[in-house]
Amino acid sequence: MKRITFFTIFCCLTTWLTPAPLHAQNEWRLVWSEEFDTDGAYNAAIWEPENGFVRNHEAQWYQGENARQEGGCLVIEARREHRENPLFRREGRTDWRTEREYIDYTSASLTTRRSFNFLYGRLEVKARIPTAGGAWPAIWLLGKDMPWPSCGEIDVMEYYRVNHVPHILANAAWGSDQPYHAVWNSKRIPFSHFTEQDPQWAEKFHTWRMDWTPEAIRIYLDDELLNDIPLSQTVNGSVGQHINPFTRPQYILLNLAIGGDNGGTIDDAAMPMRYEIDYVRVYQQEGMEVFKTAPQEGNRRSRNRMQVRTVPRDSIILSDPCILADPDTRTYYMTGTGGMLYTSRDLNLWTGPYRVAETDPDSWMGARPQIWAAELHRYNSKYYYFATFTNNDIKIDTVRGNIIPRRASHVLVADKPEGPYRPMPDKTYLPERQPTLDGTFWVDADGKPYMVYCGEWLQNWNGTIEKIELKPDLSGSVGTGQVLFRASESPWSREVEDGKVRPNKVTDGPYLFRTGTGRLGMIWTSWVDDVYTQGVAYSDDGTLNGHWLQEPQPITPPNFGHGMLFRTLEGRWLMSVHSHKNAAGRYVRVPHLFEIDLSGDKLIVGKMIEGEYRP
Repeated sequence: MKRITFFTIFCCLTTWLTPAPLHAQNEWRLVWSEEFDTDGAYNAAIWEPENGFVRNHEAQWYQGENARQEGGCLVIEARREHRENPLFRREGRTDWRTEREYIDYTSASLTTRRSFNFLYGRLEVKARIPTAGGAWPAIWLLGKDMPWPSCGEIDVMEYYRVNHVPHILANAAWGSDQPYHAVWNSKRIPFSHFTEQDPQWAEKFHTWRMDWTPEAIRIYLDDELLNDIPLSQTVNGSVGQHINPFTRPQYILLNLAIGGDNGGTIDDAAMPMRYEIDYVRVYQQEGMEVFKTAPQEGNRRSRNRMQVRTVPRDSIILSDPCILADPDTRTYYMTGTGGMLYTSRDLNLWTGPYRVAETDPDSWMGARPQIWAAELHRYNSKYYYFATFTNNDIKIDTVRGNIIPRRASHVLVADKPEGPYRPMPDKTYLPERQPTLDGTFWVDADGKPYMVYCGEWLQNWNGTIEKIELKPDLSGSVGTGQVLFRASESPWSREVEDGKVRPNKVTDGPYLFRTGTGRLGMIWTSWVDDVYTQGVAYSDDGTLNGHWLQEPQPITPPNFGHGMLFRTLEGRWLMSVHSHKNAAGRYVRVPHLFEIDLSGDKLIVGKMIEGEYRP
């Protein structure tokens, strides 16, 4: 039955062994599949059955018992049965589910709602469908973030009668300005179109395919294009908040309905009806990501090995968020504290986290260093990972009773933005006896690359912002560091100590930029009393060596800091920062985006982007 080639197996193993997103070649790669190879029960860790009378006034009662694996297929069987409806109500308010006294038909509908959701890719399903009267088999997808139809619906396959004439349909639906009222893009192809080409069509297996990209949804049957749906036309109305549901993950449904609104007159002589699915496979092209999977148990032949998740931006917990917008892959990459990476196509939904930082256990970092405040930078066709590494097993100093561990800014390198990022030849960039952190990257007016970093206040008791020249390939540092300014020079950062207001000691999170007039600026973070806050300074000569003039007031609201700036793929400037909050008793940091205006002589912080980002 199966036609699994060596290439398919190779792609599957590649996916298993390489859990990070792939962007190297323009090909489809298998990332998830169900082959139904073992006779017996279907894999309940993947497929969740719907139960009862569910939708469309259909005749069948859905139950998991009507689905099984047999002969290399998932078999969904519709049966003629007769038993009491447990929902039946003789009196009071009723609807079509409760007004039926008896169940006359049963069938099954299986979904991956809890186990597997994905955004963009190729879905391929090989199946043999029943075509007798009343049969309504389907392969379809739904989103789960919003009510129907604003969640989006993709019907890769439906078969039923339209005006008593059998048709195969390929559709998509999304929300309008009225609750539960859908806008449809539907193609209905008379079944005779297929049987005229092959009179035995209904006796054979056929392959339905959906190619879903950020541009369109294209639905095929045996490589014949049935419908081409541009995503530019699939934006919800006001009820769905004008969101495009097909830029969000969807899950898979396989079901055999009987009768109802579209199934038509039921042919009891055709019972039991069998809907047979040979396989379900999801492929990803370069630049796409699987957004959510769950660990699979039970069916060892299930090939889903990726364990990533769909995370809306406002649900991520991440300190020191840094975003790289990569024009080659048309993808956003976000990292921060923890050595992990998220990817996104739209700044709203993020895939991850992926572990991307690889350190040398034989270096000063040790086997498992803490990783703070990571940044991604593209430079001379390479990608660099600037981060702070801490080895608590090495003590370098004790100041005022504080034991100071080995902590330093360091640089890793990769050929691709998704990594992996690995160490370069120099094991030490900064002095061994100085704790440094929050290193960032800048190419100054002299054309040379520099790291700009913080000298930690726990040692010097007046935090510094410093610079050091880097080698041309960033593989190490050149010379010694130079102090640019100290925490005490800021007029806005302060603390109360011994009942007196004093300058705050903390310097944190420097990041450099140029304004539209060419002025060199630096955002950096400290504290106002006990509130994390961000300010800005400007160089008086446009270089790192200039005198740094501190603005008198912070530029962010209280509780927002450690910012960085990036230009979106559409050319718009944004700032990424984190804030602090208490979540169920846990103190956590969450990322936020602010609009930025750099067109003039100063950086102007605009409004915070709440909800969905729209270019």
